[in-house]
Amino acid sequence: MARTIARITLAALLIAALSGCSHGGPQSEVRPAADPNLLAGCGPLEDQKLAAAIGVTGMRQQSAPTVCDWTATNPGGGAVDITYAWLRDDTLAREVRIADRFGYRIERLVVKNFGGMYWRDPNDPDACAVTVADTGTVTWWVRNRDHGARPDPCAAAMNLMNATLSVDGI
Repeated sequence: MARTIARITLAALLIAALSGCSHGGPQSEVRPAADPNLLAGCGPLEDQKLAAAIGVTGMRQQSAPTVCDWTATNPGGGAVDITYAWLRDDTLAREVRIADRFGYRIERLVVKNFGGMYWRDPNDPDACAVTVADTGTVTWWVRNRDHGARPDPCAAAMNLMNATLSVDGI
């Protein structure tokens, strides 16, 4: 529960920091139909594709953009929390500083020519995220609420990232 609160706090800090640094007028949280940016809103993956990418069922969205959450069920019956965030104009360097501030371990990586990183919570081995950056950052978090359950959170987060980048034409 404390880690969930920490994750929600982290998301809130990200949103607050980015809104404080934004330029121009207010931006809509929901992608307008004419917006060609597939990463806006809750991302380009429909619930069925999201579930298939990590092998879960019973997808139920919990929130709406800019940070979107789903709860799903893995084949063994355990609960899986999934979070997607697309932060326009964010940088990987900023994400690294946030990870450091909250004590997450990171591992740098390259995904389809984009710099990125895994986020791992040393106090919760059943949670993992993948972030990649270009003109903003895209992050997928996966957390098994039933410790030791599947899917593997890092593999699942990477599957979601690869699916997202594929839909975006990369």
